[in-house]
Amino acid sequence: MDDPKRYRILTRSSELAIKVFGKSQAELFANSAFALFDLMTDVGKVEAREQLPLEVEGVDRDDLMVNWMRELLYLYQGSGYLLREFKVLEAKETYVRGEVSGEKYDPDRHEMQREFRAVAHHKSRMEKTGDQWTAQVIFEL
Repeated sequence: MDDPKRYRILTRSSELAIKVFGKSQAELFANSAFALFDLMTDVGKVEAREQLPLEVEGVDRDDLMVNWMRELLYLYQGSGYLLREFKVLEAKETYVRGEVSGEKYDPDRHEMQREFRAVAHHKSRMEKTGDQWTAQVIFEL
């Protein structure tokens, strides 16, 4: 939980803010996906039984990151998937494509540590500084 190499928790209240890190844009998207599910449950107990394709667009980098996270959250909220593996195949300024792996939530095996209602657009951002990519993502609790 709160893997300092991939992400760190910034605030806790009715919202939870995290800062995510990556050496590339693709790694940033993979680490943001990991952070979401790592904050929700023990991803070590999630098995990669099913692989799902994921394609997301946005009007800019910030919008793309928010839409990526919203799609991932929807896979849990709408279809019951908990995910553990995140492979980003293509990442551009306004488009990201990848494959995610996991399984359906099983209350006998998966303890939910927190649930998110939504991914907020305000204050969420993504940027590149030197050779480091970072993103701030805000979740509504």
